[in-house]
Amino acid sequence: MELLENETELVKKLCKRLLLEGDKKQNTRLSILDIGCGTGKLAIHLNEVTGGKVTAIDPVHERIATAKQKAHTNEVAFEVQSADKLNFADETFDVVVSLKALHEMTNLWDTLQESLRVLKAGGKIFVIDWIGGVTRTRSHSNAKKYFAIESKAHATKYFTMKRLEDELAKAGFAEVRVEANKECELMLAEGDKT
Repeated sequence: MELLENETELVKKLCKRLLLEGDKKQNTRLSILDIGCGTGKLAIHLNEVTGGKVTAIDPVHERIATAKQKAHTNEVAFEVQSADKLNFADETFDVVVSLKALHEMTNLWDTLQESLRVLKAGGKIFVIDWIGGVTRTRSHSNAKKYFAIESKAHATKYFTMKRLEDELAKAGFAEVRVEANKECELMLAEGDKT
């Protein structure tokens, strides 16, 4: 899987933490839900690195169709679903992840509540997203002028590290931790379901 340069550091940290979670399960595969999966790169990567059973959702049919074409395994299931109205039973997953998608969720509260609902007791949420206030990143600055203008407007949706920490805690996640990557463009947030 091809990670963008600014994703590599935090995705590696995420994978290490998922491997630790998998070790705790002893002979049981980690069940992972990827919300806002886009074209599936994180879901495919997590399956390859952790061996976990990954279910990935996105509300856009075309993205899911592309993800299914990219996946060369039945170990990753792709479904068209909205993260704020999940079609999964309570306590289905060990882990919920999201890569640069949480800021796109139209109903953040419901998305976080649904994530909490489908997590098993002791489960974790991991969110990698842009840090608020970063209007032009290196990956954006190499794009066309139109995209640069678009990214400035888009950046107003990004969370500050404190706000993401507060939103996760308010939704009911415990032991919330947030850290930035070296460039301070992206952050990795983690929270537990007690």
